[in-house]
Amino acid sequence: MISELSFTLSQMVVWVSQNRSAILLASCLILGGAGALVMAGMPFRESLLDIPNDRSSHHAPIPRGGGIGILVAFLVAGISLRLPTTFLFSAILVSLVSFYGDFLRISVKFRLYVQILAALIFLFPLLPRLTAYYAEFSGESSPVFIVFLLPILLFYLIGTTNFYNFMDGIDGMAGMTGFIAFTLIGTYTLYSLPPPDVLTTSLAWLSLCIALACLGFLPFNVPRARVFMGDVGSILLGFVFAAMVISTARNFREILFFTACLFPFYADELSTMSIRLVNRENLFSSHRRHLYQILANEAGFAHWKITAIYGMVQIVIAAGVFMVMQKDYWVIILFLTGCSAAFTALGFWVRKKYSSIVIKRIRGNILNGSSSCCQGKHEI
Repeated sequence: MISELSFTLSQMVVWVSQNRSAILLASCLILGGAGALVMAGMPFRESLLDIPNDRSSHHAPIPRGGGIGILVAFLVAGISLRLPTTFLFSAILVSLVSFYGDFLRISVKFRLYVQILAALIFLFPLLPRLTAYYAEFSGESSPVFIVFLLPILLFYLIGTTNFYNFMDGIDGMAGMTGFIAFTLIGTYTLYSLPPPDVLTTSLAWLSLCIALACLGFLPFNVPRARVFMGDVGSILLGFVFAAMVISTARNFREILFFTACLFPFYADELSTMSIRLVNRENLFSSHRRHLYQILANEAGFAHWKITAIYGMVQIVIAAGVFMVMQKDYWVIILFLTGCSAAFTALGFWVRKKYSSIVIKRIRGNILNGSSSCCQGKHEI
């Protein structure tokens, strides 16, 4: 009896060892859905619900924090793949602070300070490796390079983190985009070119794990949301995506390709920021001016349709960059510039078509805000 039990256990150990990658991927898929299921079914107090306001694209109170399952999947995958502690700690730090912010108000400055701290924790150990890549590429290495490199990487990391958060405004958008982007990066790194070291291989598998965690979350967010991902998920996905690009890309072509995997988010956010700057608006004030928000609110498109369109654009642009990757850098840059110009032109046309509706809503918000001020109420 004991010998049979011992044999069975040894066989299980062998089976797990042989199928550990598949088990890890399946676990992340389940964890992504389990986190959303728990948050959707938990008895929330009123303060824990996302109450619709004039900037919302939903019409009923929906619980936040469904992205907690993606965070748990990231933690499980990171430990299993033996990722650097600084990578894990920095991502978990920004995600947990964002999870706290899903339920209680946190100042924008505090969030930014935490993101800067997390970014520095992640970046400093990588600087020698990145400098070595630069030396191999350019044939020379200079300490001055690090002085310029660190601020650029810091800006990219924090910018992408918040861009992803800003674009999480309608059902399915953050989850679908995360599934596509991380699948593309992970698949490319594993199968397009052999990963050069153990760390890059682990990051590729981590990318696929996060993609499946996003896929597990999606049934609870589309076609009609039972739970929102919340900052705990969107901030984490943005931070990890940027960290993945910085850690995994081995040359400028790969940087452009990986960045193109998130093209709709960058294009929508940057074009919206440009329009708001031209109109001399405060970039730190809340708004509902992204192209996807206008399509959902003013144009009346179903959320899942907009999400599907953005997903298709994401795949097409990434495929286009992949097809011209072996050409000169300028070919890739010109291709992305043309795509950005087309996206901006489309956004301008949509905004012009629905400008009257937007203006009426903004005027209504101003009047409501004045009325609220008279009653002694205000937003922080």
